[in-house]
Amino acid sequence: MLIGLSQLPLSVTYGFADVLYVLQRYVIGYRRGVVEENLRNAFPEKSEEERQAIHREFDRNLCDYAMETVRNLSIGAEELDERMEYEALEVFAAVKAEGKNCLLLCGHIFNWEWLTGLIAHLPTRDKYAVYHEVHDKVVDDLVREARERLGNKSIRMQDTVKTILALPNDGESTFLFVADQSPAAGAIQHSLRFLNQETPVFTGFGKLAERLDMGVVYCYMQRRGRGRYAVRFVRLMPEAEKWATGEVVQKYFEILEENIREQPSNWLWSHRRWKYKKGVYW
Repeated sequence: MLIGLSQLPLSVTYGFADVLYVLQRYVIGYRRGVVEENLRNAFPEKSEEERQAIHREFDRNLCDYAMETVRNLSIGAEELDERMEYEALEVFAAVKAEGKNCLLLCGHIFNWEWLTGLIAHLPTRDKYAVYHEVHDKVVDDLVREARERLGNKSIRMQDTVKTILALPNDGESTFLFVADQSPAAGAIQHSLRFLNQETPVFTGFGKLAERLDMGVVYCYMQRRGRGRYAVRFVRLMPEAEKWATGEVVQKYFEILEENIREQPSNWLWSHRRWKYKKGVYW
């Protein structure tokens, strides 16, 4: 059924998104309390009316994202190029010219799934997408196949270090990380200030970039309209000649927060991002 739905024009697909939005707002209320708490903690300076406006727009964007993800099962490269505007692609050529592999970082900003179409614009021979396995194998297989359909290769999160270390750092590989996941309580090694809160973060991607002296690029995503996105690629650079310990992670979360604050309704607020703090469940 999902494959059939994915083959419908987006104009039709968004009709389903509109219905889903009404159900979400007035019937389902998916993780409403989580979203409200996250917004309240992240933006204490905003009024309740402002936070509610963000919440309403987030619900609409979330429903669009759900249907766009279904569409991603069949969408073609040409249509993705029409809907995704890329700015500053030259940073990838610069990283390759330095003979460095590229660490491409994005957050859960809508619609990160449509970055699959970027593959045609990257100068590296090999393109890898790091992913967290979904417990439902059917869903996991569908999502992975959608991401690989245009030529990307998928790497499970637990296999990332082994894979990157086994490859030469020669400018021929790009690795895409959605890097704002929340580590489990037992895996927390570092926390920092992010969106007004103490936030546990994964550090593995930063350690790899610092150890191997990889080129680091951030996907600064903006919503330009329904089914229209712009991505500006920003090279993250060390303050000194080489990366300091923890610098990649710190710079990533700084620019991610800037990106979120610019369009706050476009980030995945329904994620239980602050479920754990400093290794303590609360």
